[in-house]
Amino acid sequence: MAKKIFVSHGDIILDKIYNGDLEFIKQDGGGCNWNDLYNLSLMGETCYAFGTAGNDEEGKVAISSLKRANVDTSYIEIEEKSTNIMNIIIPNSTLNDNSVIHSWYSPITNKFTMNFSENLPKKLPDSLQNNEVYLILDKFLPVNLEFLESIQNRKVCLDIGHIRFFEHFTRQYLLNFFKNADYVQLNDSVTDLLFERLDVKDEAELFELLDLKLLVLTKGKKGAIFFFRDNNYNIVSILKKPEIVVNATDTSGAGDAFFSMVVREFAYADKIDEFFVDNTFSLANAASRDVLANLGSRKTI
Repeated sequence: MAKKIFVSHGDIILDKIYNGDLEFIKQDGGGCNWNDLYNLSLMGETCYAFGTAGNDEEGKVAISSLKRANVDTSYIEIEEKSTNIMNIIIPNSTLNDNSVIHSWYSPITNKFTMNFSENLPKKLPDSLQNNEVYLILDKFLPVNLEFLESIQNRKVCLDIGHIRFFEHFTRQYLLNFFKNADYVQLNDSVTDLLFERLDVKDEAELFELLDLKLLVLTKGKKGAIFFFRDNNYNIVSILKKPEIVVNATDTSGAGDAFFSMVVREFAYADKIDEFFVDNTFSLANAASRDVLANLGSRKTI
């Protein structure tokens, strides 16, 4: 039986966190897809990072964070550029789902802090091709698609959490990309534009259009809706609401923790059914609570 491995692809990102007075608090590795690998590796899964980072201190910090979680970073190339930085501003007040600001611009200098590479890896190495590969992506660039298509035995898991990563693409391009997916997670901040762009009316129509195995719509404190097919191939939707709602220290990374746990359960599931949904939601919600109580997008180790 092929070994399961978890892989992601893209530019390495460092999170820099500020309070509502724009005072610097801390920095650590970030980026949804990299947070997912970090979380999965802490669960004991075998994880590989494919990407580029800048030849600077920010790149070293971001890569070190992945290494601490035992993510294999040997396929990360170092370039003569600045490492991508996500600037996170946490208000000096009670948080709600959308109050934390994530910006590509420094709140101190107003300079653009993303420097996307044009030299990302384009192929999974032959040495890894005999594995069952779970590819995690939160960006949908042509180079991500090229890398995806190089993987022979793949399951594709897409975390669609920000409109900025798909708003500039045509419907046909998005369809060509998203139809590779097996599992998709959306949050309710992207659905209106995504449905408009793909010309669908709701989640069920999206699920059918993409022929997914699993679709999850996260709704913050309101819970999540799971879409799957039953034994008669009918689309089933189940809304799950959290029994425990915690006061958040930082909402960054909560959706990534949820996604990571669902990916892991999806990878080992014999079938998707109501029992799977109940068990997976319970585990994923608990993982999110751990991150919500933490400052930063990753559970401290």
